[in-house]
Amino acid sequence: MSLKDLQQKYWSTFIKIALIKRKLSSNEYRLIKTVGIDVAICKDYHLYISIDSRKKILTIKVYIDSNKKYYNFFENKKLEIEDQIGSKLEWRNLENNKSSMIMKSVEFDIYNEELWEDSINYLLLEIPKYRDVFKKYENEI
Repeated sequence: MSLKDLQQKYWSTFIKIALIKRKLSSNEYRLIKTVGIDVAICKDYHLYISIDSRKKILTIKVYIDSNKKYYNFFENKKLEIEDQIGSKLEWRNLENNKSSMIMKSVEFDIYNEELWEDSINYLLLEIPKYRDVFKKYENEI
């Protein structure tokens, strides 16, 4: 099975389980080709979840589109946000880019299908947490 087919199978499995467990509704996410999913938070920032098969990591990113004031606001609340998420996050301002990211990566080997259930359960716990934490600041910025 090609990597592209494997990724498609993983994300299809994730979406099916997420919908069955009612952790996501069909209007909250969109599949980005076979590389990841995008989960809505608000119009200026969203979650992007992806897998890097070479580095063997699964990453949850709060992707901030073209607006540094959001990143700066979140960075000023870094300790509060990390406390609510329950872990340290990686903060990337991307100085020479309009966009910025706040992210967390965990080890994950997509080629080991026995790990899929644990990774999907992890995402189903983390996605609502990230969405809720970052959504609540939407009107403060």
